[in-house]
Amino acid sequence: MTNPLLRNWQITFVVALVIISILLVATMGIKLGLDFQGGTLYQVELQKQVSNEEIARISNIISQRIDPSGLMDASVTPVGGQFIVVQLSETDPVMLEKIESRMRQQGKFEATLNGEIVFTGDEIKKVLRGDNYYGVAKIASTYEWRLPFVLNDVAAKRFAEKTFHQCTATSFAANGTPTYDCEKTVFFLDKPNALIVLTQDEYDLDSDLLATGNRNANIPAGTEIESLIQDANTIIAIVDANNSIDLNLISAALARTDIAIVSPKVLESVKNDLNAAGFEVRNGASVNGEPWIWSNLNARQIISLTENITNEDKSDPAQAEIFSQLSISGGRETLDVAKADLEELTILLESGSLPTPVKSISKETISPSLGESFLNNIILMGVLALIAVALVIVIRYRAPKLVIPIVFTGMSEIIILMGFMSFIQRPLDLAAFAGIIAAIGTGVDSEIVITDEILGKSKHATESLVQRAKAALFIIMTSAFTVLGVMGPIILFSRSLPGLDRLFGFAVVTIFGALVGVFITRPAFTKIVEKIVGSHERKQAKKEETNN
Repeated sequence: MTNPLLRNWQITFVVALVIISILLVATMGIKLGLDFQGGTLYQVELQKQVSNEEIARISNIISQRIDPSGLMDASVTPVGGQFIVVQLSETDPVMLEKIESRMRQQGKFEATLNGEIVFTGDEIKKVLRGDNYYGVAKIASTYEWRLPFVLNDVAAKRFAEKTFHQCTATSFAANGTPTYDCEKTVFFLDKPNALIVLTQDEYDLDSDLLATGNRNANIPAGTEIESLIQDANTIIAIVDANNSIDLNLISAALARTDIAIVSPKVLESVKNDLNAAGFEVRNGASVNGEPWIWSNLNARQIISLTENITNEDKSDPAQAEIFSQLSISGGRETLDVAKADLEELTILLESGSLPTPVKSISKETISPSLGESFLNNIILMGVLALIAVALVIVIRYRAPKLVIPIVFTGMSEIIILMGFMSFIQRPLDLAAFAGIIAAIGTGVDSEIVITDEILGKSKHATESLVQRAKAALFIIMTSAFTVLGVMGPIILFSRSLPGLDRLFGFAVVTIFGALVGVFITRPAFTKIVEKIVGSHERKQAKKEETNN
C-alpha cells in the first residue's frame, strides 16, 4: 500500500524538486568561486587620473560589462584615481578574451546622418530585451539580429528634426503611391579620434568593396566611401604616388588629434614623416572580407531610414511625429555569431560608455585562498551540525520520529539550493556558503517553531491541529518576508555601491533559501509533523477512552 505521506502533493513536490536538483548538479556541475578554485585578476589602467566619483562610475560600468547578469563571482575595486582591480573566478580562455574585450572598449556609440550625430549610446534610456523584435531570426541565408531601444526625450526630438524629409520620391505607382529613396544612418562604436592614412590603391579598393556591399558586415550595396567619411567626420589622408601626404591635411589633423592610424601598405618612410610631424602612429588592423577603412573607422551598421520615420506626410517640421522607440539591426552568416554580436552590443548599450578610455590591462592568474580542504571541512561541519540538531530534537521532544522530518527537510533545502546554484551557474563562493549555512539555521529554527506550535507547546495549545499548523506557518512567513526586506536592498544596490557586491552571493542564497522554505519545504514539513502528531493524539485519545 502507498505511504499516505507520498499522496500529499506538497511532500511529492519536495521529492520531485530534490530529484531535479540532483540531476542538475550531476549534469551541469557546481561552479566554485574565487576562494575555492582561484581565478583571474585584471589591473585596468585609465588614460588619465579622474575624480573619486568618476572612477566609482567607471568601476560600475566595468562591473556591468563583465557580469551583466550579476551572477558571477566578480569583484571590481577602484584603486586611487587611475586604476581598477578586477577579480573573477573565471579561467576559460575564450570567456576571458571576451571579458577583456568588453573592458577595453570605451563603448562610445554614435548614430550619424549626413555627418551629424543624431543620437548617442548614452542617450538610450533602455534596451528592450523583452520586446518581440529583440533577438535573432533567419532571413534567407543570413541570420539577422535586431535590437529595439528607447531614446530619451531630447535625443528623440533631435532625431525627428535631423531625419525630417530625408527621403526622396523616386517613382509613383498607378494609384499614386510613391516609392522613396531614403538617406542612411551610420552607426559607429568607439569611432577613433585620429588621422586615417591609406594608399590610393587601398582607397580605390575600399570604394569598390563598399559599393558592392557586404551583408555579413552590415554594409548595404551602393554605399559610397565619401558618404562614410562624411558621417565619420574624420580626416582621411591618401598617400600619393610620391609617398607623401598633403601638408594642409597634416596641419588640420594635428589641430584635432595627435594619433594617426595607418594601413599595412603605407611605407615606413611615411610613418617616420608622421612621427616627425608629431603623430603617434598606430597600425590599423585588417578584417577579412571588410573594407579596411570601414574596420578602422569602427563602423558597425548602415541602416536606411523609412518614409514613416522621416515624416514625409507632414509639411511642417513642428508637426513631425517624434519616435522614441527605434531599433538597430545587423546580419551574420551563423546563428552563434549573430547572437554574440547582439549580446555584446546590448551589454555595451546597457552599461553605457566609459567617460575615460582604458590605457592598458594587465592580467594574472590567482590561486585559491581557501581550497578544497576548506570546502571539505565545511561539508563535514554541516553533517555534524545536522547530527547535533537531531540529538537536540530527541532530547527536547523525546520523540525520535520527529528527527526524520527535520533532517529530511534540512537535506532537501540544501540539495534544492545546490541545484539552484548549478542552474544559474552562480559560482559557490564564501559568501554563498555563508548564505547556505544561514538558510539551514533559519530552516531548523522555523521547523522547531512549527513543531512547538503543532505539539501545543505555545499559547495556541487549546486550538485544533489545523489551526495550530496555520499559526505556525504564519509565524514562518512573517520571518521569511523579514529576510526579504533585509536582503532585498543588498541585491538592488550591490552594483552601484562599492563593497556591497561582496554580499551579493549571500543575499541571493539567503533569499532563495527563505522562499524555498516558505513555499516548498515548510508546508511539506508541516504536513509530515501533522501526520505524526495527529497519529500520536489519536492513540492518546483511544488510550484515554479505554482507561475510562
